[in-house]
Amino acid sequence: SAVAVSTLWRGQRPPAEDYRKRNFVDHADLVSSEVRGNHLAFNAHLHSCFSGQQFVEVQKEEGTFIAFSHATCKEVMKDHTSFSSNPFPDGRLVALNTMSKADHTRVLRFVHKFYVEAEIGKLESKMKEVIEGCTDQFFADGQGDVVVWAKRVHMCSTLMRLGVDLQLRSWGKIDEIIKLNDAMVALVAPLGGIGLGYETLPATWWLKLALGLVKSILPLIFMALQVGLITTWEIIRPEVTVFCPPRKPRMGLWWRPELLPLVPRYFKALHKLLHEEGGVGLGGPFPGMCAGIHAGEISSAESLTLLVQLMVNMTSANALCSMVFRLAVETAVSEKVAADPRLAGDFVKEVLRLDAPLQRNPRRCVKLGPKWSSVTGACPKVGDQVLLFLGAANMDPSVYDCPEEFRLDRSSEPAALSFGNGMHYCLGSS
Repeated sequence: SAVAVSTLWRGQRPPAEDYRKRNFVDHADLVSSEVRGNHLAFNAHLHSCFSGQQFVEVQKEEGTFIAFSHATCKEVMKDHTSFSSNPFPDGRLVALNTMSKADHTRVLRFVHKFYVEAEIGKLESKMKEVIEGCTDQFFADGQGDVVVWAKRVHMCSTLMRLGVDLQLRSWGKIDEIIKLNDAMVALVAPLGGIGLGYETLPATWWLKLALGLVKSILPLIFMALQVGLITTWEIIRPEVTVFCPPRKPRMGLWWRPELLPLVPRYFKALHKLLHEEGGVGLGGPFPGMCAGIHAGEISSAESLTLLVQLMVNMTSANALCSMVFRLAVETAVSEKVAADPRLAGDFVKEVLRLDAPLQRNPRRCVKLGPKWSSVTGACPKVGDQVLLFLGAANMDPSVYDCPEEFRLDRSSEPAALSFGNGMHYCLGSS
């Protein structure tokens, strides 16, 4: 791994000037905490500075482009022939939303019917109980941590939808699953590979990585004993994740190798959850998934990575925290919703539009079809990465009136792209 990362080393990058003072997008803009913290201003800047362009090439990040208009982002997400949702060129298993069309169709059928609006509607009263329980615990803890509350709401709701009996699980067990989930996100993210450069690694990174790998050996052995050696290899893929990583995307494991031992622990927990609850029949997808594994219709590795995606709390927690934030700062709107609860749906939609839980969604160009031959200006080539700025697409002035304003009267405007579009439309939209 030392040799692999050393070959990717690119000297210290000079600091870029303020993005407002130039007419190009720099790598520094994509990793800046200031830009991420004020995404509305940056998204608006993209439209004012690059209006009419379909793709903008990122400087100091070779082979990387961004798309920010509503039309281009929507078209790229629909064109799975030209743009793969799997950012890794080695075809590794990542999640349901990075699978090929054939695999996606085959695997999706095991869970899709449980996430349609009618089925989710049946759980409304139980969902309310979950939220009330998390809220009661939020005040009982006395910490006032909205992020913890949001993650608990998401995880409890997800486990309930999967058919897990929450009465058998304490807050400690729920928080343990959240901790393992967070570790997975930190190790894999950013999936688009537009994170810090390798030159930001500390001088002792190789020592920390070696220590993380050593500490992972025993947990990996136990994982292999529980889920099987082949399944373990298909999920971990050490030859491409650690020893011979691709030049892009860059994964978080290089900066957080101490989290590596948690990966096998997480998959062991998911495997136990799947097969213990699979025979109980509490109304979730587990029984069907277990039957599919035994029938050879879905592999054990696919089922476990599918569960990882269903349980990832990043986007849901972001959305819940944004709703709390908007309730606090949009006082006039909050008063309207309180006075007329029928406006709650419009409020949620506007939060998801203006504060998209997933601001950037990656794609990898695998083939440029005829529809892209007429692109003027910068255009990605096969192998290039494209970041879809969903937050910016939701602020497209050609689609939304006064896009920077928080309003409840947008029912006549096109739906935001926060849940994606095309084949990999988010199951969470229900």
